[in-house]
Amino acid sequence: MNKNILMRLVSLMMAMLMLMAPAATVAEAVAEEEIIATETDIDVMPLGATDLKVQEAMANQSLMQESDFDGAGMEGLDYADYYFSGVQTMHGIFSSIALYAELPDYAVAEKAILRLSYTASDLILSEYSSMTFYMNGTPFYSCRVEAKGANVPTVLYIAVPVDLMNNGFNLLEIGAYIRLTDDEGCTDDYNGANWIKIADTTCLRIGYSLSEDAGEIGMFPYPFISLMDKTGAECAVTVSDKAENVELEAALAIMADLGASVSLDNDIAFGRIGEIDRKHVIYFGLRDNTPAELLALLDSEVPPTGAMIRRASQDGKEYLLVVAREAAALMEAARFLADASRVEQAHSADAYVSVGESDSIIAAGQTSALALEGQYTLKDILGHGASFSGPFHQSVTMYLPVAEDYALSSESRFSLNFRYSENLDFDRSLITVYWGNSIPLASKKLSKEGATGDTLTFAVPADAVGAASTYMVIAFDLEVKDLDCTPRQLNMPWAYVAEDSTFYLPAGENSTLSLANRPAPFQRGSRLNDVLLVLADSPTAAELQLAGYTMSMLGAGSDPYGSLKVQRAAEFMQTDADYNMVVIGMPRTNTLLRQMNDKLHFQYSDAMDSVKSNDKIILDESYAAQVGTVQLLHSPYAQNRAVMVLSAPAEEGINALIDRISEDEKRWSLTKEAVLVDGHGKVSSYQFTKAAAVTEEEKPTFSSIIVENREPMLFMLVGLGCMLLVLLGVIIVLVRMRKAQKEE
Repeated sequence: MNKNILMRLVSLMMAMLMLMAPAATVAEAVAEEEIIATETDIDVMPLGATDLKVQEAMANQSLMQESDFDGAGMEGLDYADYYFSGVQTMHGIFSSIALYAELPDYAVAEKAILRLSYTASDLILSEYSSMTFYMNGTPFYSCRVEAKGANVPTVLYIAVPVDLMNNGFNLLEIGAYIRLTDDEGCTDDYNGANWIKIADTTCLRIGYSLSEDAGEIGMFPYPFISLMDKTGAECAVTVSDKAENVELEAALAIMADLGASVSLDNDIAFGRIGEIDRKHVIYFGLRDNTPAELLALLDSEVPPTGAMIRRASQDGKEYLLVVAREAAALMEAARFLADASRVEQAHSADAYVSVGESDSIIAAGQTSALALEGQYTLKDILGHGASFSGPFHQSVTMYLPVAEDYALSSESRFSLNFRYSENLDFDRSLITVYWGNSIPLASKKLSKEGATGDTLTFAVPADAVGAASTYMVIAFDLEVKDLDCTPRQLNMPWAYVAEDSTFYLPAGENSTLSLANRPAPFQRGSRLNDVLLVLADSPTAAELQLAGYTMSMLGAGSDPYGSLKVQRAAEFMQTDADYNMVVIGMPRTNTLLRQMNDKLHFQYSDAMDSVKSNDKIILDESYAAQVGTVQLLHSPYAQNRAVMVLSAPAEEGINALIDRISEDEKRWSLTKEAVLVDGHGKVSSYQFTKAAAVTEEEKPTFSSIIVENREPMLFMLVGLGCMLLVLLGVIIVLVRMRKAQKEE
C-alpha cells in the first residue's frame, strides 16, 4: 500500500479516537503522537496533528494582526489602504492576482499588514491546495486554502515585510495552487469547481512616516494630494477675490494637472480665496490682489519679474503660495508645478520661476507635430520581448507610448515576429491582437511549419479606424492535444514574440464629435488644444467650482505646455474665436449663452429660466427649470473647432453637473452629443446629428452633377472618343481583310 495513503488512514483513525475520548485523553494522545513522531523519525507527521498546530498558529497570528490592523497598529504613523478594484476570482490549478501599491517619495514604510478575505469551493482539497504571497517578486508567506463554504469567508491578517518594499510602485502578488483531485494531470484545469474568490474588502495597509524632505516644494502635490487625502477633500485651489483671468488660467492649469493625481473621486475645491475654507490651500494671485495675511507668509518681497513660490504653514493650514507682479509669470509657475521633472529639482520651501522658461518646450511641440508619431518596436514598449508560458489562453497587455487622446489611424501597420513550441494542437491554437480590450485587429492560426519562426503583419480594419485607446493586447491560445499532462511543467507549451516586432502608430483622427471621446478635441498630443474657457462676467462660486472640475476632466493626463485661455462673456469676440471653446454658467449670468442659444441642442426659453422641449423629449416645467446640460457641438465661430457647453437655468442644475463630473465613474454616462443631468442623479443622453443619408430634396440633379464634375467628365469623354476611334480603325481593317479574302 502506498505510504502516504497508509499515513492518511492512520491519521483518520487517531482523529476518530480523539473525538470519542475525554479531553484529557485527547491531550495525552496528541502528546504521545508527537513523541512517537520524534522517536521513530517518521518523514510525514500525521495530518490531523499537523493541521491542529498550523490552524492554532494561524489563529493566534491573525488575532494579533487583526488588532494591529483595526487600530492601525502604527503608533504615531499615518497609513494608506490599497484595495483591489473589485472581487477577484482565481480559477484552475495555477492562478495569480496582483495589487499595485504606490509609495510616494515623501513616505517611508514602517509597517504593513494584509487583510485577506476569501471564500473557496467546498470541493478543494486543502491538504494539496495553497496560496503564496509575494512582494516585488519575493515570497514572504504561504498557507493552506481553507474552504468553509461558498458564503463563509476566511479572513487572514498577514504581516508584510517592509524591507521588501521601496518608494514607487510595489507589486503584491497572490499565487494559488488549487487541486480537486490528487491525480497528476490537467483534469482540474477543465473543472470550474476549483476556485478561490478574493473579496473586495481585502486590503493592504501600509503605515508610514514622513521623510525629512517632505516639506520641500519638490514633493508637490504633497500634502495637497496625499496618501491620507487621495480625493483632495481637504485641498482647495484658489485665486484672489478679484479672480482676474490670468489668475484663473494658472489655477485651472493646476486643476487639470491634479485631475490625474486624485483618486476616482475629485473633491478639490476651486474658487476665490475668501469663499473657501480648507486645510490645504494652493493660491495663485497677482501681488496687488493678494491679501496682506498671505503676503506676510512670504520670506521676502515679490520680485518685479518672475513668480515666487512658497510653502508655508499658519494656524494649522498648509499653503502653497504662487504670487507675481507679472501676469505671464503666474502661468509660468503653474507649468513649473505641473512638470514633475522640473518641480522635483526644488529642494527647499521656496522657488523662483522666471518668465519664458518653458518657451523652448512649447515651441518644440508646435514645430514638431510628429513628436509622438512614428515606428516603435516591442523593445521600445516593453523593454524586451513578450513570453507566454503554459497551456490555454495567455495574454500580455502593452501600454503604448501615445497620448491620452490617441485614436487609431488608417495608416497604422503592425508586424509581429514570433515563434512557439511544436507540441501544440495546431488545429486549435492561434494568436490574436486586440486594440484595447474589445476590438480584435487580426488573428492567425499557428502551424507546425511556423513554430521556428512566424510573422503576423496587418493593417487596421476599417471599423477600428478612429477607435481611441492607449493600450493593446497580444493573446495566444496554446492548446494541447492530450489532457493528461503534468501541470508542474509551467513553461510548456510556450510562445515568444520577438523584441524586433514593429508598431507604426501615427496619430489618427477621431472624426466623431461625441462626449464619449473626451478629452478630444480639447486635448491633442497630450496637450490642451487651443482651449478657450468662457465664464460669466461675475461667476458664482458654483460656476467656478464647475469650471475647475471641467478642466480636471478635460486636462487629465495632459502635459502643462498646452494652450489655455480664460475670458469673460463680455470680452468674447466672434472674430477672434479660433479656439476649442468651453462655455460654463447660467444664461442669466453668462451672456454668451444667450447669444448662441439658437445653436444649442437644448435651447433655453425666451426668459432664460428653463430648458425648452424639443423633438427628443418633452420637459416638465419644474424639471426644465432645474436640469443641467452638457452639450458638444461644432463651433459656429471657426471651422474644425468644437464647443462644449456646461450650463443650467438655475444653481440646482449647476450643482447637479458638479456632482456628475467630479467622479470618474459618473463621467462614463457622458455620451453622444448632449446629456441632461438632474439633481436626483438621472442622466439622459441624446444624439442630434443625423446620419449622412440623402433626402429627396438633397439629391443632386443631373445637370448639377455635370457642372460639379466637369473636369472628370471631360477626361471621360476624351477617353471614350479615343476608344471609339480605335474601335472604328479595327473595324475598317477587318472589313478590308475580309474583302481581300473574297477577291482571292
